[in-house]
Amino acid sequence: MNLTDILKRDMDLHPWAEGERIPWDDPDFSRRILQEHLDQDHDAASRRLSRIRQHVTWIHKQVLRGRPTRVLDLGCGPGLYAAPFTRLGHSYTGLDFSPACIDYATHNAPGSYRLGDVRSADYGSDYGLVLYIFGALNILPTPDARAILKKAWAALAPGGCLLIESSSPDAVDQIGNQPSMWYSAEAGLFSDRPHLCLMENFWDEPTCTATERFYIVDTATGQVTHHAASTVGYTEEQLGEMLQQAGFHDLTFYPSLTGKEEALSQEMVVVTAQK
Repeated sequence: MNLTDILKRDMDLHPWAEGERIPWDDPDFSRRILQEHLDQDHDAASRRLSRIRQHVTWIHKQVLRGRPTRVLDLGCGPGLYAAPFTRLGHSYTGLDFSPACIDYATHNAPGSYRLGDVRSADYGSDYGLVLYIFGALNILPTPDARAILKKAWAALAPGGCLLIESSSPDAVDQIGNQPSMWYSAEAGLFSDRPHLCLMENFWDEPTCTATERFYIVDTATGQVTHHAASTVGYTEEQLGEMLQQAGFHDLTFYPSLTGKEEALSQEMVVVTAQK
């Protein structure tokens, strides 16, 4: 693409019309996002380790009643949840489609790891807990999200638990209605070279879906790279219906992964569901 293509862009963008997600599985992008996952100065990619330990402690005590089990973490990133779980006696398996994250986790975190897309990968079976957190369910089209819930149900042992952390409708609304903006960087998440990042957002009210469009302009060549990502917001009622259709029962909703209201509780909703 070039700058002229930006001028001719479609201003009536529909969810997932220009791609499903940012290319997490691209080797270069994967390498750059790994650095964001490991950064302890923010919670944008992965939570800081202090928060992760709080989450795992609550999950261990409240959700699992202190009983060690086999844990499957879908979209595990660099395996930052692995050590707190294994210290409490759980076995941990992580699945992610970022090659840099899986390579890092394999060499630096306890547990076992597989590189793959959650939509097509084999999950295995007989897990006591399946995690799918940090709004990962929301960034896929709803038919794919429903299919993942069914795969998670099949991967659990009888009596096992699925834990979902979903972006709230209000949080997704805020994404879709943000004003356009831009920034410049010598290097960053989207490129190792000096570039401009132009961003604009679109909101689809009927489906409660926000779409973010990114144009990355290489400042030396003027070459433009384009990305788009959509996020759908689910109400508790919609999440409940999806989980029940996948076969789950005994749904319990919480305001956060510590089970209590937090400063950013309005951005996420947590639900546990039993097989």
